[in-house]
Amino acid sequence: MAFFRLFPKVGYDIENSGVLNNVVNIYRSVRPLMDFIDGVSEYNYYSVQNGERPDIVSQRLYGTPDYYWTFFIINEFLHDGLSAWPLSEEALFNYMEIEYNGYAINTNPQIIRNTDKLITDYENSLAGRFKIGETITGNTNNATGTLTKKLVDLNQLIIQDVTGNFIAPEAITGNESEDFVSTNEVFKYIDAPYSYYREDDIHQRIEDNGIFINGGTPESDLAYITNRQWLNMRNEQRSKIRVIDPNYIEQFVDKFEKAINND
Repeated sequence: MAFFRLFPKVGYDIENSGVLNNVVNIYRSVRPLMDFIDGVSEYNYYSVQNGERPDIVSQRLYGTPDYYWTFFIINEFLHDGLSAWPLSEEALFNYMEIEYNGYAINTNPQIIRNTDKLITDYENSLAGRFKIGETITGNTNNATGTLTKKLVDLNQLIIQDVTGNFIAPEAITGNESEDFVSTNEVFKYIDAPYSYYREDDIHQRIEDNGIFINGGTPESDLAYITNRQWLNMRNEQRSKIRVIDPNYIEQFVDKFEKAINND
C-alpha cells in the first residue's frame, strides 16, 4: 500500500486551461494518533539493524513492505523523512569522510587593553573576522583551504578542501578579508569538539568553554565530545524506533486513513 494512496484528492488546474485534474493532496497532514498509540500494549520498540531500510523493517514486522510509512508518522525525529533514518555503518563512515573532511582550528582569544584599561582589541577572537568561502592560508607551511563554517560559540574555523597541513601555533590569514589570527589548536574536523561538558557530569550536559565564552566554565574542568562520537551516538539513538504492535497495525492504518480524509 503506497503511503499517498491514503490521501484525499483535490481538483487542480495544472496547465491553467480551466480543466481540473484529480491530484493527491500531499499538503494534508495528520498528527500522530497519540491516544491510540500511547497504550503500552499497542506499540513496541525496534532496533534497526545495520543497513535495514524502512521497507525491510516493515516486511520483518508486518509481513509486507507497505507499512514502512508508519515509522515516519509515530517517531518524532523521523518527521524529517528518510534523511533521519539511521545510516548503515558503511554509509555513516562515508558521510563522515565527505562531510567532515578538513580541519577545525580554534584560537585563544585575549582582551587587549591600553594603559587606561580601555579595550582596544579582542585578539584572536573569531567574531567579526573572516568570510565564509574565502581561502585561508597558514603562514608557516603555506597550507590552504576553504573556510566553510565559523562556529563562534566553539571558537572554531572549519576549513575544508585543504592542501598541506595547518599547525599550531601559526598565523592564518583570509585572502579576501585579510583578517588574521594565531592558531591555538588544530583538529581533524571529524575529531574536533562538538560540545563541551564538565568532567564530573555523568550526563555530559553542554557547557560553554570559558576560554571562548565570557562567564563559561574554566577549560581545566571540561572534557568534550567529538564530532565523530556525536554522529555515532545520534545514529545509535535513531536506530531505536517506535513501532505499532503487529496486532494493531491494521487498526492504526484504518484510523489514519479516516483521519487524513476527515472521515
